[in-house]
Amino acid sequence: MKKFFYILLACFCLLRAELINVGTGNSYKPFAYVNEKGEAAGFDIELLRLLASYDKSLEFNFHPLPFTALFVGLDGGKFTMLAHQIAKTKEREAKYIFSDTPYFNVLLNFIVAENSQITSFDDMKDKKIGAVIGSNQALRIEDFVSKNPNLNIKIVYFKNYGTQLLALANKQIDALLDNPIVALDYANSQGVKIKITNLTLQKTSIYFVFAKNNVSLKDKISKALERARKDGRLKELSLKYFDVDYTNLEEDL
Repeated sequence: MKKFFYILLACFCLLRAELINVGTGNSYKPFAYVNEKGEAAGFDIELLRLLASYDKSLEFNFHPLPFTALFVGLDGGKFTMLAHQIAKTKEREAKYIFSDTPYFNVLLNFIVAENSQITSFDDMKDKKIGAVIGSNQALRIEDFVSKNPNLNIKIVYFKNYGTQLLALANKQIDALLDNPIVALDYANSQGVKIKITNLTLQKTSIYFVFAKNNVSLKDKISKALERARKDGRLKELSLKYFDVDYTNLEEDL
């Protein structure tokens, strides 16, 4: 009887949820932020909770922090994975692994003040563009600036999105690059008037990020993500948040 009990206990231990420490955002609404209850919330967080319903061995513990702290936490072992609208880059692919497929696609447009006269890329000449340190947007802006030296653009760096938006409102910068969904949501919450230009720099596919040696977790998340996609629940979640399906598997522009 004792032997049978220990076998059952061993089976239970194998099936019990694996606590996964997720590094995520604290102010990137509506994707990853802290709500009025002080809890992690947003599309990325709700998606992971959805994936846990497909694999009962997954249990997530969310750690909302500024973006600049996320990769440091992953490198130091504080986090098991990251969920913060993160795109692939050559540098990141050399150091980390990603979910087998993306879970979101975003357009990155230049955002300007309501009364701005910027309507073309040529209008960016001699302008100041804001960028959050280490973000996908910063990488895209840096690439754009390096390929267009004739525009003489100056990049102004910020530690978080909030201070960057306030700088735009206070005319300390002329533009910033971001997902229009995020920009409008945050600007409305802060009472800041902005304008979304038609100047799209890139469409970017978004992935979950893991340490190189965490292949097993990457595989679990990827399989659950594929099931959610096939079931239509991934699309449903996008429609719930944005009224548009941003989860289809399309290549970057």
